[in-house]
Amino acid sequence: MLNRFRDLGRRGVAVTAAMAATAAGAVALVGLDPDSPGTASGAVSSPCGAPSAATIAGVDAVAARRIYASELHGRETRADIGHITHSAALLNALGGSNDAAVRAAVHGLVYAPHWHIVRLRVIRAGHVISDIGGPYIVAPVTGTLRSHGRIVGRYVMSVQDDLGYLKLVTRFIGIPLEIYRNGRPLMGTLAQPPARVSDGTRFGAGSHEYLPVVLNLHAFPKGILRVALMLPQPAAAGRTHQSCSAVRVSAWGSIAQHIAARFKPLSSHYQDLVDVLRAITGYPSYVTSGSRTVAGRGPSRSPSNGVVAYAGRSWSVFSWTSEPNVRVNLLTPPR
Repeated sequence: MLNRFRDLGRRGVAVTAAMAATAAGAVALVGLDPDSPGTASGAVSSPCGAPSAATIAGVDAVAARRIYASELHGRETRADIGHITHSAALLNALGGSNDAAVRAAVHGLVYAPHWHIVRLRVIRAGHVISDIGGPYIVAPVTGTLRSHGRIVGRYVMSVQDDLGYLKLVTRFIGIPLEIYRNGRPLMGTLAQPPARVSDGTRFGAGSHEYLPVVLNLHAFPKGILRVALMLPQPAAAGRTHQSCSAVRVSAWGSIAQHIAARFKPLSSHYQDLVDVLRAITGYPSYVTSGSRTVAGRGPSRSPSNGVVAYAGRSWSVFSWTSEPNVRVNLLTPPR
């Protein structure tokens, strides 16, 4: 379902991504939230209040986990696994116990043009024969190497390094991030990161206060990276009067707008944008010009906010005007 969008983190250029098809469905406008332009809610509900910050943090955590999951299971990762497991040079070298040829084959795989293998380790009989790539790598994938039906070795590979993941998350979600390894800060965006972080325990850095949301991700070849999303406080300023549903939609909308800002000019990359939005959010998005859909798939009637029924379920709408008469729309579950 997911495809390449990591190049936005590495080079800040347009990418292509595969968008999962969304079933067509009847559309009916069922509600608007007149107090929240660009956001949506269902029936009138009580203000979210204090849980607003946690609601926003939850959205950011989901997006960060989806970025990580794409590095493990995305289309490009699967393609690179295929390059490794079907490499005649590698398999023949392993089968013939030719260590020099194994190292040459691994070097060729890691540095092949247009592939994104950032590190590859090959093991035979419990011994590392070759390990080529960067030092700080996230999201390792392991597997077996077979030649003529016989197991000749194992591999550990990754398509993303820590810095690339950091750039993706900060550029797409729009908040600071710190990565910790072995209990110590490894890299991040804060000038003075805390020596240690705890999920949900606020801390101050200069004149700023942050609410960390900590994710445990896998390091290469093993071990845990603690990734702390640093939600600026008060993150929910001006939103506590909204329902928690509206706060959640606004949080997804903020991510959508940060992603859109990576495409320059956006007008030439609307299909790329909706593909990446689907990969990061898991929800449908589409771009309309007047009554015409120019990218993605969505309701035939496209309100600027509110709740619509589409593809057999209800969705909250977040949208904004990207250029005259053109709107970018993101659908999210109302709750």
